[in-house]
Amino acid sequence: MDLTPNDWQCANLPPLAIACPDCGSAAGELCTSHGGTRARNSQVHRGRTAAWSQARIDGNPAVRLILDAAKTRRAMHGKHAAELLDAHGHTAEAERIRRAVSERNGLLSAKQAAALILDEAEGDETQ
Repeated sequence: MDLTPNDWQCANLPPLAIACPDCGSAAGELCTSHGGTRARNSQVHRGRTAAWSQARIDGNPAVRLILDAAKTRRAMHGKHAAELLDAHGHTAEAERIRRAVSERNGLLSAKQAAALILDEAEGDETQ
């Protein structure tokens, strides 16, 4: 059975970049279903998506800092995330969050700020 993803799958299933902890498919291969008898063509296992998300977060110290702080605080605003980053030496990310807070008329949570930084960092890597 061929587990090599096609172009659509590569573009729309980014968790394929890591190995699947559920079915054991290697990085770059499709997940399997039904005891390994069929390839999952349009989705991956939840465990693979969770592992991919965690790897993205762990790869960015600024995002990890915000999300760890957001776990202990109940409602953390984007401006608080910017202050936290600034205090820990992530000044470029802090400025980007401050601009985003201003652009969105103050409507930016800490988790949204973390997602913004993560998406922009990954966008810079692909260019």
